[in-house]
Amino acid sequence: MNNQKKKIVIIDDETSFLSIFETALKNAGFEVKGFFDPEESLKQVFKEKPDLILLDISMPGIDGLEVFERLKKGFGRKLPKTVFLTNLGGTMAGAGIDEHFAKNLGASGYLKKFEDLEITVKKVQEIINEE
Repeated sequence: MNNQKKKIVIIDDETSFLSIFETALKNAGFEVKGFFDPEESLKQVFKEKPDLILLDISMPGIDGLEVFERLKKGFGRKLPKTVFLTNLGGTMAGAGIDEHFAKNLGASGYLKKFEDLEITVKKVQEIINEE
């Protein structure tokens, strides 16, 4: 395993959450870039080539599920691990948002925003280090 810092991109329209997650993950030794505008994030994320993307589902304009579809098209088979970040219990269509839902769409997992930060960081470390 190389010692280069793993890069995480966080896409979340709530700037308070963005800064909390950025700080916690930087303190855990990751290189972190945060974006609060989903459209802008789509322009930047391809340049960043992150190891992991934390993606909020509920955002104005284009939601996280739409962003994820665009990421899948843009990256193709080189799609970075992507973890949905949400407080929602379900989608507008009524599907339950959970680990099963995330993996069915092709994501690497799902995290609740209000989870204890230490637990969130630990889960991110586990997912980013999975082969």
